[in-house]
Amino acid sequence: MNPIFSVCGHELTSLTGIRSSFYQILPPDMDGLDRNSQERVLLGLEGDLINTESNFKLYWLDGKLYLNAFGEINLGHGEIIPQEDPITTFIGSEDSSINFYENYLTHGSQFIRLLSVKDFPLTLEKLSCNEWPDFVLNFKKIDKLAAKNKINLKRKLHFSALYKSLRNMDSENAFNQSESLLDDVTTDQKALFSVEMYIIARARSKNNLDKVTSKVSHQFKGLGASLFVEERGLSYFYQSLFPGVVPSYKRACDIPSDCLSYLIPYHRDFVMDEGFELSSRNGVPVYFDLFNTEALNYNVLVTGSSGQGKSMMANKLLWQELGRGTKAMVLDLGNSFVKNAKFHDGAILSQNFNPYQFKNPRYLKEFILATMDEKLPKKEEGRLFEEIKTILENERIMNFHDFLRELEKSFSGIRYYFNEIEEYFTDVTYPLNNLTYCDFTLFPEAMKAPLIIYLIEYFKHLEGEKVFIFDECWHLLLKNADYIAECFRTFRKHKASAVAISQNLDDFSESQLGRVIIQNTYYKFLFRQSLSTSEFIDSHSKSILDSVQSIKGAYSEFLLLTENIRKPIRFYPTPLEYQVMTSAREDNEQFEEYLKHGGMLLPFAEAIKNFTQVKNPLWSLE
Repeated sequence: MNPIFSVCGHELTSLTGIRSSFYQILPPDMDGLDRNSQERVLLGLEGDLINTESNFKLYWLDGKLYLNAFGEINLGHGEIIPQEDPITTFIGSEDSSINFYENYLTHGSQFIRLLSVKDFPLTLEKLSCNEWPDFVLNFKKIDKLAAKNKINLKRKLHFSALYKSLRNMDSENAFNQSESLLDDVTTDQKALFSVEMYIIARARSKNNLDKVTSKVSHQFKGLGASLFVEERGLSYFYQSLFPGVVPSYKRACDIPSDCLSYLIPYHRDFVMDEGFELSSRNGVPVYFDLFNTEALNYNVLVTGSSGQGKSMMANKLLWQELGRGTKAMVLDLGNSFVKNAKFHDGAILSQNFNPYQFKNPRYLKEFILATMDEKLPKKEEGRLFEEIKTILENERIMNFHDFLRELEKSFSGIRYYFNEIEEYFTDVTYPLNNLTYCDFTLFPEAMKAPLIIYLIEYFKHLEGEKVFIFDECWHLLLKNADYIAECFRTFRKHKASAVAISQNLDDFSESQLGRVIIQNTYYKFLFRQSLSTSEFIDSHSKSILDSVQSIKGAYSEFLLLTENIRKPIRFYPTPLEYQVMTSAREDNEQFEEYLKHGGMLLPFAEAIKNFTQVKNPLWSLE
């Protein structure tokens, strides 16, 4: 069954010779807009509708918006792109035959019922129709003179009802509404449209189709609307919904333009065109690409209260990047990333390392400063830098011990800063690993700041795209604030991303280093936390953040904030991802118990896969 004469790309010709075009509409993502901005978008959409002069068929199918246009339409917000194979887009596949029964039809393995809207909802909230099932909305603007006559007739009917002995409030309200609408139509602020809508209920069996139909009918009844199940004219009405077929308007109602704009699901869950898959609150897939070329830098700031899922999401970033060949350095405080590192055969950083492995004078200066108690005056920092450059030119200096002894000649007593930590130094030159994991808790407090400086220099020497995860260590680097800030600013040039993790954005912004890092992280993943409005988060972003809520074992929810994006997003881990990324004590204790009873005999990745299978019998790795 195909009531179309021809289809060429996105262009259609009906059996009566009428031409039309088929498009996909890409509306803006309204999640990140405040109420006033959302109203402006919908007012703009209403204005676009008022300026049309022909028939239009709008399709809401599987969460996507399509338009069959028999004339011209321009949208001030969003995009219109040609959509090829319009018939397949509507019915799914042209291979299977369509069979009609008493009040439903079958197409392949699908059972379909058509429900026309008899009475439209009394009131509608913005974007509420995004939650409706698939539907087709046909509309055409009524000529201005004819529209005024229709409104005027309705106004007169309600005017006569005002003189009944018992006052009729509904008639009085309807009269006032008609008066207002007539003025707006006369001044071209609104228009009247002939509109018909058909809800498409789908299921895999007749029994389930009946349940879906009942659920949809109940949903619309709650909105003050009523639906009519098409029976006798089912074949006719279903064919009339095909793209390219001019609407019949046999089920039409007169709807003003502002109401029509609210009947259009003018919102699209969107973050990026490609990347790994996350989810919107509506369950629609959205995509995130850390190394998106439009980003000003690739740095990420992850903040949130304990238990809200920030380490889970940072683990997901690491998981995805390792999967696509990105190299990584992980500085872990609390074993949040150890299973991920072991799963991907990462190298565990030895407690001994060679600070003289890299002969960069700026790095060595920062390494020295990180070890000292006090911050040197600028003049002394300059003298230190010059002395280090001179020492590096001496080829007889082969290790850090000799380097320090030579530096002692110009900076008397400097070696004493290293007495406590010198046992961690070695002369061995370690190879650069694609994934290096450092358990920060294994090192003494005096060693932590210089170790970070060493790891940053190690990280810089990795080739290609790379990610450095810093887990809550910023208070240790205040003496190196300028150096860390410079690294964050210049990482993009080296295809590098720094992922900084902290408990609270407000606390982080209190230090100069924290403020610089906030300013130089393009992506901000904000999990639930107590924040006040500031230069880094406005009142609207705060209101969205206050609404995010992660559910343990189900999903982690956060606000993704960039210069162009303000979107609540969810990460639903697979059973394997959850087991690798969870830091919950009970989950890790169960896995440790599994390892004790034979799991440790297996390679780590194999062991955790087997354990996941035991916990989730219905789960399949494929």
